[in-house]
Amino acid sequence: MNVSKNRPMIVAIIAIIVLLVLVISTSNTDSAKGPVSIAGNIIRPVQSFFFGLGRKASGNEDKNVGTWKEKYEKLLAEQEKYEEMLKNYEELKAENDRLSELLNYVGNIEYDICTADIIGTTPSEWFNEFVVNAGLDKGITKDMVVYNKDGLVGRITYSAKGYSRGISIMDESSGIAVMVERTRENAILSPIEGTSNELELLYLRDNADIVPGDVIITSGIGGIYPKGIQVGKVIEVSTENAREKKVKILSTVDFDHIEEVTIVLHVYNEGTD
Repeated sequence: MNVSKNRPMIVAIIAIIVLLVLVISTSNTDSAKGPVSIAGNIIRPVQSFFFGLGRKASGNEDKNVGTWKEKYEKLLAEQEKYEEMLKNYEELKAENDRLSELLNYVGNIEYDICTADIIGTTPSEWFNEFVVNAGLDKGITKDMVVYNKDGLVGRITYSAKGYSRGISIMDESSGIAVMVERTRENAILSPIEGTSNELELLYLRDNADIVPGDVIITSGIGGIYPKGIQVGKVIEVSTENAREKKVKILSTVDFDHIEEVTIVLHVYNEGTD
């Protein structure tokens, strides 16, 4: 036989034999002898190598997951801490803004003042009486004026060490000398019974120039309330008869949400101390 001429045939026969061995090894796994065992001995190291790589990769993945989980939990705890710090900062900033507005409200009028917190109100539907956490120890005495950033709140009626009581402009006994800021018309302001923040002007001149939107301020007459503190705005002007105007005022103070107030200790009038 000429080997060189029949080489392709020989190679094909060898390839067929190898394929048969592999087929037998994968289809007959119960035998531990013969060609199956031989093929298994050839393939098993390859399988073990790739299985080992898979286990190693899985172990590294589990380790990485644990590390990232720990980092995530740490970042989550830090986020909660910073959110709490931000909340406290915002509350302090809001309080500082409110106090700054209280201090700046009086504008160019020189007052000695004391800021205080509202710590109590009368157990009623309306904000008629209130208690603040400042008293004689802070120089507070009867009839001192109380206001906040929105306008006039009321006046002190009693003072003791550590606290004071006052009545608001909504108390029925409150009668305040006021004027229309635009026209300087004088009148007396009195609360409307059954409302929480509405008042009316009394003793206004028959031909007084007043329209909705006009700002009402204290006139300084009477010796208790200094001139120029905002009290409210006109919301309605009507004529019940030919001689008398009925003017309704809405207080600029939100009596349902008062937290801090300013108490006027002393007013420096021009040319005096």
